[in-house]
Amino acid sequence: MNDIILKLEQLGFSAYEAKAYYTLLKKHPANGYEISKIGRIPAAKIYDTFSRLKIKGFIIESSTETGKYYPVPPDKLISRVKTDFAGIIDGLELQLRETEPIVDIDLTMNLASYETILDKMVTVIQSSQTSLLLSLWPDEAVLLADTVATAKKRGVVVIAAVFGTCSLDCNYCISLEPCGLSSFKRLGKRLTAIVSDNKEVVIGEIDTESTTEGIWTTTPGIVLVTKEYIKHDIWGSVLIDALGKDNFQKLCEQNQLLAYLIKNR
Repeated sequence: MNDIILKLEQLGFSAYEAKAYYTLLKKHPANGYEISKIGRIPAAKIYDTFSRLKIKGFIIESSTETGKYYPVPPDKLISRVKTDFAGIIDGLELQLRETEPIVDIDLTMNLASYETILDKMVTVIQSSQTSLLLSLWPDEAVLLADTVATAKKRGVVVIAAVFGTCSLDCNYCISLEPCGLSSFKRLGKRLTAIVSDNKEVVIGEIDTESTTEGIWTTTPGIVLVTKEYIKHDIWGSVLIDALGKDNFQKLCEQNQLLAYLIKNR
């Protein structure tokens, strides 16, 4: 009995409806009192249950015996259920096919520890498909070296700017050691960033374990700013080398805008 009741419930019967129909199938015609006793259905619930079963077409009230009920034959019940479910499935199939995908949602995740930042960097590098733009300090470059090398081997173009000696296996690598020294003096932290496929970034402000923090995001504006920040550092280093440090220093002193930006950074 329990297995049949369970299957009826899986077809959309309530527990009382399943018990009432199955009990009526075994004992009919019968009134509510009899089905309540045999099926162990509360007397206060039996006539509401019968009413719902009648509406669904699963039981019939006798036209000659007042208060007596019959179940519809099992084959008719199964046929009706199949028809109902087929209609539901057909409608659902159409609705699912017509469901519009949600437009990409910009996501941001706060990263609250050094290990969390590194783990996220590894995950992002591992999932990269076309390009990686990296701004790293030597300590983090060493920890990420194997992951970066693997990305390069699968065809990802890797461009790295390292605030120290660059030992990464990448397509293009530049040392920004002088820039790193001035940056750390100014910020007191190692600002580290990676951009993957021009669509997601990890940024970390690395200091002691208690103050290290960062973010991962797919927000286009932050991706763009981070990418331009790294490119700016690379371009600046190349231009300084081309001009010569002395000429660059004179330019910074003589140009009012550059002088103001350097003084107020």
